[in-house]
Amino acid sequence: MSSFQAERQVILLSAGTTARRRAMREQASRLVVEVDWSRLAETLRRRRLLTVLGPRVLELAEGSAGDGFAEAVEQALEAGRLRGAVLQLISLRVKTMLTDAGIRCAVLKGPLLGEAIYGDPGRRLSNDIDLLVAPEQLHAAVEVVRELGYGAPIDYVREDGLPQLHFALTHERAELPPVELHWRVHWYERAFARERLLPPEGAPPGDWSPAPADELAALLLFYARDGFVGLRLAADLSAWWEVYGAALHHGALEEPLASYPALARVIPAAACVAEKVVGLPAERILGSSRRLTLRERVAVRLANPNPRSSQSQLYADMGLIDGLLAPPGGFAGFVRRQVLPPREILEQQARQKGRQRPRSHLGRGAGMLGRYGLTMTRLVRAPETLR
Repeated sequence: MSSFQAERQVILLSAGTTARRRAMREQASRLVVEVDWSRLAETLRRRRLLTVLGPRVLELAEGSAGDGFAEAVEQALEAGRLRGAVLQLISLRVKTMLTDAGIRCAVLKGPLLGEAIYGDPGRRLSNDIDLLVAPEQLHAAVEVVRELGYGAPIDYVREDGLPQLHFALTHERAELPPVELHWRVHWYERAFARERLLPPEGAPPGDWSPAPADELAALLLFYARDGFVGLRLAADLSAWWEVYGAALHHGALEEPLASYPALARVIPAAACVAEKVVGLPAERILGSSRRLTLRERVAVRLANPNPRSSQSQLYADMGLIDGLLAPPGGFAGFVRRQVLPPREILEQQARQKGRQRPRSHLGRGAGMLGRYGLTMTRLVRAPETLR
């Protein structure tokens, strides 16, 4: 095995649950002697995994890590703790402002999640602040956040007055991190986040948290929405399981799936990807009676924990997963999101990429369909293994 292959396997093993890492300890011992440690540190840093997985790699190495790797991990953690502390303070400040204005809100992901599941706010690096609010309070929340010097969001707004997923706000003097105000956590849901992840009316601030099954469902939805690409969200799932998994009964997600049928494809597929990638016990979570459909199995095969494709192909694969897991009646929504988005979105994408003119609808649609075809051809030809 080349050192490059060994490094990829060490990264993948380090993302697993404790049970997975223990079961693979003998294999890990053989792999670490092949590793180029300076290149491994750089690969983890480039993929924003050095703080998340670096400590686990050191654990797998059992003292045999090359010179400089442990120091690189510790330096990254120190920097992450400083940034995490700043993001925590700003997150709590924004949350307090929203709560004082009568707006229910919850912090999503970020250093607060990192501290909860890794025991260290420096482990989970973030560049922005994600907050969830109820859809009917979203515009009011924007006005509250803008009091801190943020500019107006420029996201595309649908006919119902809501963005596709969130409003992104950038600080006008670049003194504070970007803030994303979400009204939902996945394309397919309109009620789950509002009903299960926000504190109920009248709940004392700080005294409420989602049920463990709902929090796990949210993490699985984040993972699926990002197209099962990379290991950051997969590692979050394995870390969450180590802290909270024991509190879940067998089939804990059966009730949320029954209550929100639009998520009946995406959550099981995400759980099965997480089982393949990090060892999450999908059958225990979903219940033994749940079996994947053909569309879900294809989506699972598209999981890409070690992405090497071009950015354009990765986005296409993410879009294909969106289509495969869309609920009944959701095909038109998938087409509008991924294949033929509104002109305003194409113009915004062109500005972000520094292009003067957006792509035509025909060119965009043909390009996406071509990339979907390349992906399906690759799946037919390739064995069913983790990439």
